Amino acid sequence: MLKMKISTWLGNEAYIFMAYWCIILAVFWLQVFPQTNSVAETTLFSVLLLLSIYHPATYLSKAVLLRAMRDKKVGVFVLRFLLFSVLVGSILLGYLFFFYYLESLAVFPASEYFSLARSPSYAAILSFSSSIFINLCICGLRFMLEYLKSQKAVLQYQLQTLQHQITPHFMFNVLNHIHVLMQEDVERASALLIKYSDILRYQLYNGEKKLVSLAEEVQFLKNFIDVEEFRWEDKLTVRPFWNIENEEIKIPALLFITFIENAFKYTPKSTSNPGYIDISFEQAGNHLRLEVENSKPAFAAKNLSSTGVGLKNTRERLNILYPGNHDLQITDTGIAYQIQLEINL
Repeated sequence: MLKMKISTWLGNEAYIFMAYWCIILAVFWLQVFPQTNSVAETTLFSVLLLLSIYHPATYLSKAVLLRAMRDKKVGVFVLRFLLFSVLVGSILLGYLFFFYYLESLAVFPASEYFSLARSPSYAAILSFSSSIFINLCICGLRFMLEYLKSQKAVLQYQLQTLQHQITPHFMFNVLNHIHVLMQEDVERASALLIKYSDILRYQLYNGEKKLVSLAEEVQFLKNFIDVEEFRWEDKLTVRPFWNIENEEIKIPALLFITFIENAFKYTPKSTSNPGYIDISFEQAGNHLRLEVENSKPAFAAKNLSSTGVGLKNTRERLNILYPGNHDLQITDTGIAYQIQLEINL
């Protein structure tokens, strides 16, 4: 229900801003009319002013102010907001003088409102205070919509996380392998089953949590690697390296599995020419670094960085969870795929 409401709000974003500008138009009209007693002059002034500030206000609030807030640059945001207010205030001030000039030419009857132009300092204060109010409302509206978008994305990723918890293809392959092993080596089949049950347990229970300990996430990755090594045996070589300083650090669940899963998926598997996977996972202080490199099939259909929904979803999830505090590089060297992820927790 919440997801539906948020989607409806976002789908009507254009209507929300249209309503906002209609309100601004009405506010200006109601403010000016009692002091002019001219419907034509008040309407012309309000419409011209709205048309003049609509495009710069709409564009700059999204492309300039919102970007500064996303990057968490408060000083830059304040500076841009003030410059933005000066621009809007200058437009408003210009129209005050313009209509005062029209009244001096008797195009419209003299009015109390536009006579403010006789006192430039007072007119400037009025114009810039009005522009600050307009910009504050626009920014508030922008930030509210951005918050709703982030909530929608969080809900989507929660669903994607739940969907990712059980990969049918991987599940059936492992169960089939266990079935075959049961006929040949019951002890090994039992060990593989235990490892796989740990994976399922983690996905089913910890996958629903917002945060898990780094120790739990790393153990899940180790279990996944063990199961895959078990399955492929001498058809590929896996070289994992783990260096964890603080295992109690909290991180989002199932954040790294896509990178490990893709490495096994895209690595060639052959007894005569085994592929390789190198995994390096390090954490020191608030810095976390994951590097994954795997050999590439001789005839790969696509570049790894452009395939699969998993990588795209993970990249977007990182943008939401660690905006401006992570760096993800995916490289195709021609003979191998390399992934480097750094996060400042």
